[in-house]
Amino acid sequence: MRDSSGESASSLPSELSAGKHWLRRLVAWITRGLLIAVALYLTVVVVGLVPVNNDFQPTADGIEIHVVSNAVHADIVMPLESSVINWRDVFPKNAFPADTSGATHIAIGWGDKGFFLQTPRWADLKLSVAAKALLWNSGACNHVSMTNAHYVRDHGRSVKISTQQYQRLVAYIQSDLERDANGRTILIADAGYKHNDAFFEAKGNYHALNTCNSWAGRGLKAAGIRTGWMTP
Repeated sequence: MRDSSGESASSLPSELSAGKHWLRRLVAWITRGLLIAVALYLTVVVVGLVPVNNDFQPTADGIEIHVVSNAVHADIVMPLESSVINWRDVFPKNAFPADTSGATHIAIGWGDKGFFLQTPRWADLKLSVAAKALLWNSGACNHVSMTNAHYVRDHGRSVKISTQQYQRLVAYIQSDLERDANGRTILIADAGYKHNDAFFEAKGNYHALNTCNSWAGRGLKAAGIRTGWMTP
C-alpha cells in the first residue's frame, strides 16, 4: 500500500525505529562522555591530594598568613602592611566604599568574574551561573577585602612563613593582577558585597580544574608551603 506521495506506508515504522535507535546511541555516548569526565576529574582530585613542599617548616618569628574559605570562595589573608609590601599601594583606600583605615589585614581571592559577582554565599548560588562559570569564559577577577585579625581567627587556618617565602607569595598574587597603562590595578565599579571589599580585574580563565582553590593552592605552593599538588 502506498500513500498519496507514492511512498510505502510500511517504511514509516522502520524510519521511526531507526530514529529511536540513533537517539539511544546519542544518549549513550553523552552519558559515557559525562562518566569519563567525572572519572577524570575525580582522578585529578585524588592525585591532587598528594602533598608538595614536604620539607616545609613554619618560621616561628615569621609573617603570619591565613587561608579562609566559606565553601564558595577561598581567600589568602595577609598583613595589610609589612616589611615586604604595603597592600594599600596596590589597592588604594578610595577603591572601597567605607573607611578602611582601621583594617589590619587584607583578604584576596581569585575566580570567575560572573560567578564571583553574583554568588557571595551558597544561598545566592544559581545553577545557570555555576554552569556558565564552568563552560563559558567570562573573565577573571580578584575579590579584595580589608579586614582584621578577629575575622581571621574565626574563619581561617594560619601559618607563619619567612620573609623570602612571603615575597614569593606576594609576587605570585601580583602576577595575576590586570593593570592599566599606568601600572595601576583596575577596579570593577560598584561590585562589592559589603562596604569593606571591592573587585579588581585579573588575569586567567576559570574552569573546573582552575578554581579559586586552585589559585590559592598555587600561591601556597609558590611560597614553599606544604599543600596539595593540585587543589581544584
